[in-house]
Amino acid sequence: MSIISKRLLGAAVVALGVLGAASPAQAVTLDFRTLYLFDDAGYEGAKVPVQTLEWNELGQFWVYRQVSKPEFPTFNDKTSSLINNDWRAWVVFDDKNYQDRRYCIRPGETVPNLSAQQFKFNDKISSALRLEGASCAGYPAFFTTG
Repeated sequence: MSIISKRLLGAAVVALGVLGAASPAQAVTLDFRTLYLFDDAGYEGAKVPVQTLEWNELGQFWVYRQVSKPEFPTFNDKTSSLINNDWRAWVVFDDKNYQDRRYCIRPGETVPNLSAQQFKFNDKISSALRLEGASCAGYPAFFTTG
């Protein structure tokens, strides 16, 4: 097993352990680090990663590629729950091209029900933006910290 394979496997084990602790009642298989959208509450139904992990054009190393930038043509306005399995924060938007209402989800956070009273964001997400770091950097967050 190559060093890259070992690191990817180790990261996946750590990620699944962290997410398992966050939501012990639900076992979700996550293929790699990115933001995951689910079409049903409680991380049920269809699952769509916002990025895919692929070999670069020369087949030399793994790179993340946006599934669709910035819209989700086959998953527009269908998201009911979220998992951020990335090292960076993501901002999800009500409209395409990063417009209208928005919420930020930090690394390791999960949102089991977007229709919750405090969000009212069920079946609304039309685009997502990966931030440069783990902070929500001025964007309204799903959850407050501290």
